[in-house]
Amino acid sequence: MTFSIVIYDPNEEAWGVGVASKFLAVGALVPWLKPGVGAIATQALANLDYGRIGLELLEKYDARETLKRLIESDPLREKRQVGIVDSRGLATAFTGKECHPYAGHIVGNNFTVQGNILAGEEVLEAMAKEAEGKGKVYERILRALKAGDEKGGDRRGKQSAAIIVVKKEEGNDIGKINPVKIGKYVDVRVDDHKEPIKELERILNIWISMFIDEEMVNVSEYTEVINRALRKLGYSNLRDWVEINNFESKYTGDKIGKTVLKVLLEQAGENVS
Repeated sequence: MTFSIVIYDPNEEAWGVGVASKFLAVGALVPWLKPGVGAIATQALANLDYGRIGLELLEKYDARETLKRLIESDPLREKRQVGIVDSRGLATAFTGKECHPYAGHIVGNNFTVQGNILAGEEVLEAMAKEAEGKGKVYERILRALKAGDEKGGDRRGKQSAAIIVVKKEEGNDIGKINPVKIGKYVDVRVDDHKEPIKELERILNIWISMFIDEEMVNVSEYTEVINRALRKLGYSNLRDWVEINNFESKYTGDKIGKTVLKVLLEQAGENVS
């Protein structure tokens, strides 16, 4: 009982799944991904074999053939819902006739959005619009989840959400933690929260600050607001805050990561515009 997006970004060569639900730790069950292979969301009466076996099938077949093989031998297929994007971005989805309404899916170019027990089809329409937009793959996933949530999302309420994005392995800078080295580009989850998507966005910003290359800005341009934030948080200098919060790779003394600065200001309750 959830809504999700499965997406491929050919520019980043990245596959992602975003999901939200009135269900505990939905990110532990729905998303299944493998770099260079594809991504799957299995939901409704979720069959976890659709994830495990589905990724094995995607090693050999495209998304449509994988879906066909998954559901043809499943006696409970009409209670299942699944979205798949393969290694080349071909997307497909299935919504069983016995999924609780509103249930449905929209398949687009390099993505599919699907959901069940939704407020209505407008949830998926809003998600699809964001999936077709511009930006990094994790930005589009987050925007899609927020758009679906704003249209009513899971009509039972809110509890958990997750975003997982995988990429092909990259080189690792010496002394810099790089999750892409093990295939993970983004891996953030909220398992139980009153506003899981808002909390997911907060955690995603911290992830970006620590692990994803971004624009660096001049510290001197923000001296006043930085010093005010540090005083509120009880720090005498910026370097101490940076080191305690593990942002050394995004701080040179003269420059700081744009998202790192945003995290600092949010922690202090300062205006981040």
